[in-house]
Amino acid sequence: MIHLRSTLGLSILLAMFCGRTATAGPKDVRPSETRYLTFQVMTGLPGYAGPPPRAGRFSLDRGQMKAFVGEIAHAIGTTGDARDKLAFAVGPLCFDMPDDETRQFIHEAFAVARENDVAVAFHIDDSMVWGRRKDLLSNPDNIETAGWDEKPNTGRRADWGPEPTRFPPQMCFNSPAIVNAVRARGRLIGEQIRREVKILEVQGKKHLFAGVIAGWETQIGRDFETGRPLGFRGLAHRGFSASHPPKEIDRERTQIVHEFIRLWADSLQAGGIARNKVFCHIAFTDQGLRPPDAQESYAVKVNFAVPEVAFDSRYRPGFSTYPEGETFQAIYDIVRKHGNPGWISAEGANISPTGMPGEPTMETYLSRMFDHGAVLVNIFAWGIGGEAMKDNFFRRAAENPEALAAYAKFLRHEKLAVSAPTGFSPREFRAKMQRIQAELPAWVQKSGKQAEAMPLVQKLQALLKQRKWLEADRVADEMLSLIKNNPIVR
Repeated sequence: MIHLRSTLGLSILLAMFCGRTATAGPKDVRPSETRYLTFQVMTGLPGYAGPPPRAGRFSLDRGQMKAFVGEIAHAIGTTGDARDKLAFAVGPLCFDMPDDETRQFIHEAFAVARENDVAVAFHIDDSMVWGRRKDLLSNPDNIETAGWDEKPNTGRRADWGPEPTRFPPQMCFNSPAIVNAVRARGRLIGEQIRREVKILEVQGKKHLFAGVIAGWETQIGRDFETGRPLGFRGLAHRGFSASHPPKEIDRERTQIVHEFIRLWADSLQAGGIARNKVFCHIAFTDQGLRPPDAQESYAVKVNFAVPEVAFDSRYRPGFSTYPEGETFQAIYDIVRKHGNPGWISAEGANISPTGMPGEPTMETYLSRMFDHGAVLVNIFAWGIGGEAMKDNFFRRAAENPEALAAYAKFLRHEKLAVSAPTGFSPREFRAKMQRIQAELPAWVQKSGKQAEAMPLVQKLQALLKQRKWLEADRVADEMLSLIKNNPIVR
């Protein structure tokens, strides 16, 4: 999700303000297993904001991973213990990464974990980065379509910034060649991890393996050029056609996503990974990035990764957790509906991708998860972009002094405090913006007070672009006060 160009345009921002409500969920849920505070280190693949690999490598090497881990451990001051443990997650492990390098990458990651007394998790990109697999891309049967005409999609669209990111074409999850490739890839990863875990067991350090996140917001993405939903090739593999369409097309495509997650989980377990160490990763909450569209069904809006697909006997649930709108309440509700299993934040930061404020503190953000049944929280953004992006708003959220203190507090097993909401309310701000958009044009036209209104409009636009929400909120109040105190005489 984190991208170097994560900056939304004004028009997008105005369409995406989401409200927040108080979160309610099971309190003080303490799993019996090790809990992991994890930090994602990117492999430097195209489209991701990570350090570039060294010459001759596709992934990061041992020294780069060691530097990442050392910096975080030093900043926090502790690595925890077998009860609450500091960890790092490496990935994305993708199809483009050669087999031998994948094995070496996993081996070196475990070595860094043992040497630094931190745990390691592995984050798999299940379907996005496969542009080097010409053996798969050359077969149209492996590429999704937006209709029954069997025309391959133009690329997978990822709306992570002001301009969409283009990935290789959306793969067809249930084509025979893709199924075989996933089985081979999952088994390879699983077998190498199993070898390393056996070493940890001998050393009495089994808790240094945090698990495998089998997916990177798994979904049937949209066509890059048109934005149309895909999945018709997968429907054809399920026996449907233009003359024999499914009765519930969304349900069928959702089932394709569910079966793909199962395929990855089964393949990893065939390689030797314990079932309770395999997690999925979907993004069903808005996160400020999904503008409302009354013309689309819910399943289409979430690209057929509805929350129910996260629950299965073959794997454990995992979600993206950017706290805008009702993110946590939605997660609590679906987890409770499925019997309160342990779950993970596979990706998140205490900030919305729009730049809107998250929870009042990082400590509150961590409490929203760890005190509600989460067994692993994977923080994105630490160190992205290097020195040039030190002031990036994602990094400020992850690396600020309060956040560091919250990390240490968790690892020392101290109770996490939940701070009261700040004076700024995204819900109220959204209502103000809607009122201004609805009332201002007619008021200016009939009152003739354009000279008074326009400076405030320009100021508000500038503040929105700069993500200065508190100042923007005050200017919105000024604009509404101007309208209220100068009523139109009819």
